[in-house]
Amino acid sequence: MQLRVLMGDLGQTRVPCRLPGAVILEGSVGYTGTNRKEDVLAIQESLNSVVAALGGPGEPLKEDGIAGPRTQNAILRFQQHWVPYRDSKIEPDKATLRALNRAVGASLTAGIPAAAGPSAGGAVAAGPAPVGAPKAAKPPVLSDADKQAIMKAAIRHATVRSVLLPACYQAALSAVRVATRATAYAGRLPSPTVAREDPDRLKFLLVAKHFKLHEKDPGHARTGTQKIETMIRRMCITLVNRVGKPIPGVPPADDIFVSLWRTPQAVAGHPGYTWLGGLAERHRMLGTLHGGEVPGKLSPDYADRIYLTPEFDKSHDDYRSHVLVHELAHFIGDMQGGWTLDDLGYTYEARYRNNNSYQRLHNADAFASLVRESHFGTTLAAKGAQIAANLLGKGPNVHVAETPVLPPFPSGTKDPFAYPSGGV
Repeated sequence: MQLRVLMGDLGQTRVPCRLPGAVILEGSVGYTGTNRKEDVLAIQESLNSVVAALGGPGEPLKEDGIAGPRTQNAILRFQQHWVPYRDSKIEPDKATLRALNRAVGASLTAGIPAAAGPSAGGAVAAGPAPVGAPKAAKPPVLSDADKQAIMKAAIRHATVRSVLLPACYQAALSAVRVATRATAYAGRLPSPTVAREDPDRLKFLLVAKHFKLHEKDPGHARTGTQKIETMIRRMCITLVNRVGKPIPGVPPADDIFVSLWRTPQAVAGHPGYTWLGGLAERHRMLGTLHGGEVPGKLSPDYADRIYLTPEFDKSHDDYRSHVLVHELAHFIGDMQGGWTLDDLGYTYEARYRNNNSYQRLHNADAFASLVRESHFGTTLAAKGAQIAANLLGKGPNVHVAETPVLPPFPSGTKDPFAYPSGGV
């Protein structure tokens, strides 16, 4: 499942704003910041407006316009919740300020107190609490079912990391080799003579059956195979340093898969979700908040992650492998170049079978089906896609990885795979 993100441009003019939730700074605040008094006051008011579960200071800061150690530590604590770096400084138009404005808005509707608990000094004298005083935050109460779900999420993460992703990487490598030969064959079209069982032709016909390419349209065949090869290579590059042993001298890449212990309401029923073109995103925080990652803490979604929900656990490994490749296809699509891989129908839907070639070339499920069939074979690819094998399309079948073969046809009838042929 993919989610779209639409962004607007408000222009280059920046007018300072001190309202919590809509702060626009003139200078930086915090460690080594310029620390203009008005800016510091705006940040202190904003931090005090954030609930502790979203990274608020817990004990309210003194709103004095001075960026002292407590204010710097509060900024650091907030950054630990929201952004991938920790410098105790908030700069204009940067990620921490955007996160703070969003967290203030979320705190207004979260229904939990902005500050939490007494100071570390010890016991607090009993007595009536003054109006507006912070309430003590209650620790999260987890039922046995919650604890079991958290354990399952941890097991899911380990299984994906150690078993399923390496298998997906091997499948993507097989698909790259198939797509490379298919591209080479498409480059020779139109051909006056071609052997029916030419190995490169068989690989082209395997690709063609998933994307409805045809030998009688050489230009489209060349464009399509080149784009397919590019996308699958991008998938391999995305996985290469996230499975098995890291490349010597190259630091391990961030783990892009996040296992949630409960399913956000917005994606109920889906085994996973991500954002179109997430690979090209920095660690950019999005507006969606959920409580499915860390118990007792509302967490933001990030554009450069793929999220797996408990629905992922409810089927067999072939389906899970299909889901991972499907979500990777969304993830590696090119937003800037306009070649996004969207949800234009799932393989088990009539909508998918009615896709034209252009739609298949922009459909994440077509890439998932090709990648899995190239390596695991037709039978397991169909099982993962939850369809009968004949519904994958008209073309070769795969019994041995990267070795497509044409199916037999009744004697006395026209050869359906005589040149020129292709997917329909």
